[in-house]
Formats: sequence, C-alpha cells, structure tokens
Amino acid sequence: MTLSNDGTFTTLGWPASLEEATGDPQSRTGSGTWKLTPTDDSDWPVSFTFHKISGYWDSAVNGGYYGDGLYVSGSRENPHLYGYVGDPDSCDLDTFTRNH
Repeated sequence: MTLSNDGTFTTLGWPASLEEATGDPQSRTGSGTWKLTPTDDSDWPVSFTFHKISGYWDSAVNGGYYGDGLYVSGSRENPHLYGYVGDPDSCDLDTFTRNH
C-alpha cells in the first residue's frame, strides 16, 4: 500500500477477502482516496474510498465506491496500520508498517 500526501492511495494484494472478486487476491490492485477520521465519526481511524479494485470494482463503470479502513497503533515516528482478518476475537491481523 502506498499512501500519498495528496490523499490518494494504491494497493497491491489488498483488499484480499472479496468473495465476489475475480483473479488472484495477491495480485489484486486498488486505488482511491484516503483520510484520517476522528474515532467518534467512523469505525476506522484511517478510511479508504476505493474508486477501482481489479476484478471487482470500477466507479467509472459501476458508480459509487467501495469503502474500507484500518486501525492505527504505534507512534508518530513508527506507525502501524492494521485490520482484523475475519472475526476480531480470533486476533488474526493484517499489519502494515511504514517503509521509509
């Protein structure tokens, strides 16, 4: 995942668990916009609005958007973005770390 300063992002291999999507989840690409959200306004502190997801979604064709998000831990210098895989009680996480 690459988050750009202009509020856009690109992904490779995420989101992986889309049942209706076609193609290899590890090769799936996505793009759209991201923003930080107050925790009382959203389920996720970092919200993603996908405009395109290969094998699944294209806003130019389908209209609308696909939304997802991640939680944040760590520090400002060493942030970690993460999301639960399946049931949060299982404690399985997808974790993203900063690549300098």
